[in-house]
Order: sequence, then structure tokens, then C-alpha cells
Amino acid sequence: MKKKIILFTLVAFIFIYVLLQIIPYGKNKITNAFRIETGSRPLVIAHGGAKLMNPENTWMAYDYAYELGVDVLEMDLQITKDNQLVTYHNNELEDMSNTAGLVSEHNYVDLKKYNFGENFTDLQGYQPYKNLSLEERESFGDSLTPANLEEMFQKYGKDVLYICELKNYGDLGQKSAQKILDLIQQYNMEEYVCVASFDQDTLNYFISIAPDNIITSFDMGTATNFIIANYVGYGFFLNYPQAGFQIPMDKFGIPLATDYLVYKIHHNNMFVHYWTINDVEDMEKCIQLNADGIITDRPDLLIQLLHDLGY
Repeated sequence: MKKKIILFTLVAFIFIYVLLQIIPYGKNKITNAFRIETGSRPLVIAHGGAKLMNPENTWMAYDYAYELGVDVLEMDLQITKDNQLVTYHNNELEDMSNTAGLVSEHNYVDLKKYNFGENFTDLQGYQPYKNLSLEERESFGDSLTPANLEEMFQKYGKDVLYICELKNYGDLGQKSAQKILDLIQQYNMEEYVCVASFDQDTLNYFISIAPDNIITSFDMGTATNFIIANYVGYGFFLNYPQAGFQIPMDKFGIPLATDYLVYKIHHNNMFVHYWTINDVEDMEKCIQLNADGIITDRPDLLIQLLHDLGY
């Protein structure tokens, strides 16, 4: 009798686990352009404006990616002293430019004086913008300057989608969150922008002030919780305000580019974009997995691959 009870419990557990894996349970997700139909062409997402091709997060990079014909411009955003959102990865200016200090300590107009191609190395190993003279720097105009998000909305409009990662945290993070919400609503970009942040507090604050029709993606902590919940089997009972993921193909040696995980993400009516994919074989694997988007420093290679595959 005891063995029968144990066997029945085990069978019931397995049945419930399998059932929870296959029952559709998309919840409160809006239809959005960052999710593709099964078998459709994945989105070509230019990481930092295609940062192996031009200095990342500069007007030069974004103009190149836009003219190349990418679907999505991906960017890092920092808040300036005069409350402008500009495309730059870290707050520390010396990382990519020929000056020191913090982005948040400068007005945007002041940033235009500096060379943000200072540390760029091209595919041949050269640094074409290193140690530019004042005259040489001026000849490039704004092209070697971080882009301004409001000006990007004005310039590129609704011809492309935008993945905007808020890099600030704390008070600056909240300031950035409010600013991007204001811009999205001012330019009616609700359907064209996905707001992201690795900082959970910043993203949670943005979600708390944004209406439900604003698209957001997971911070890494919440993404990890989602993945664990769905592998273990209790994801059915959870709900998230975010609309999707930007994740690597693997993390800590754990493969994330799997049919099962993509199935679970799509099963929850979410999108998944893989980063940062610069190898053609990895690009092809993501396409085969039916990833919604591929974030790459080499959108030229991805566009050629998609063409070769008949998309």
C-alpha cells in the first residue's frame, strides 16, 4: 500500500510538472514589434550602433547602422547635467574619449568638444581617430559625439525600433527613467521603444511610473528568476510586467540558447533577443532557434547571412 501511494504521488508529480510545461499562459503582454512570428526574419539589432564598425554610441555609428538598414538601434543611455539622455556606456568619460570626468557632470553641448572615437580600434587593428588635433576633431563635426536620444527620435523617427538601456542607478537612474518616459510620450514612440536596465531598482522605478503600454525587458536578476522558475516548473504561477529578454547564449557555463528556453519564453508571450552575436555560426543557431532578434556588433554580417538564407 505504501509503495502504491509513493508511485501514485510520483506519477501525479510528473503529470503536473509536464502539464505546467505545456499549458499556454501568456499574461498581460501587449503585442509589440520586438516579437516576431514563428519562422519570420529575426530583427537585426545594432549593438551600440555596430561598435566594431564605428566608435560605439556615437552619431557616426548610428548613422552607419541606420543607412545599413538594421531593424533596431541598441544603445546605452547616460543622463547629462542638463537632463539630456545621451548614448554612452559608462558614466566615466575617459573610457571612450580624450577627457576625464563624468557624463553627469557635463552639459551635452560641452561633450561635443571631445573625441569619442579616441579609443576605437577598427577591424584591421588601427585606431583612426586616436590623438586627433583640434582641427581634425572639428572636421568630424558631431559624428564623433554621443547621440542625443531626443535628436535620434527626431532624425530616425519611426523608421527603426530602439532598445534603450538605462545605465544610471540611484537618483540618476530615476532621473533617467523619468526623462525617457517623457520623450517616449512626447514623440509617441510607445510602440517603437523597449526600455531596459541591468539595474533592477532603476527598471522597477521606470515600470512604476510608466503606463502598461510601454515596452520593457528584464533586468538580469529577474531574468534569472524567470529562467529558474520555468526550468523547475513553477513559472506558470508567476507574472511579470516585462515583455521580453535580452540575454547571452550562455551564462556561467549554463546554455541559454536552447529550444526549451525559447519555447518557454514564447509560451509566456515574450520576446527573446540574444547578445552579443558576432560569429556567423552563432547567428545561424539563433535563427534556427527562432530568436526574435540578434544583437550584434556586425550587423553587416547578419544582414548578409539573412540574405543568403533567403529572408
